[in-house]
Amino acid sequence: MKCPCCGKEVEPHQMDVAFGLPDAIFALSVEQREARAKTHTDLCSLDDKRYFIRGVVYVPVQELGTKFGWGVWAEVSEETFDRYYELYDKDGSNEPLAAGVLANTPPGYAAVEQPLEIQFGPADKRPIFKPTPTDSEFYHEQIEGLPVRKWHSIIERYAG
Repeated sequence: MKCPCCGKEVEPHQMDVAFGLPDAIFALSVEQREARAKTHTDLCSLDDKRYFIRGVVYVPVQELGTKFGWGVWAEVSEETFDRYYELYDKDGSNEPLAAGVLANTPPGYAAVEQPLEIQFGPADKRPIFKPTPTDSEFYHEQIEGLPVRKWHSIIERYAG
């Protein structure tokens, strides 16, 4: 696909930007992280009191007819964390929706407490996170679409 902003070819991997850790864990020093956090590519805990799972928020891109994926973390209850762990190598598609709160602040957005609905899926896919209604720009762009110029600045910065 050609970028409508610059005319360059856009590779499929440029349609996603991922965070390696929840912000609360990333902000720790290496020493603090090693002492307080248990990390994995898809599951993390902090102080054995805060629990996080990794998933994707898909956002339509205006004018492109495609979606951009934010690979983000959600803070969840211990029960949701344990259930996801139980289903990690199984199909969780028939599980009821779980609740969480966005645990990353993507660049260009205000830090807000953004509630999420979490849908587990097949073992080879990360859960899908769907922002629930708030006044946040992050929520409204998930519904209305990411402006193509904003998408372009994101892929130029992170996925290029």
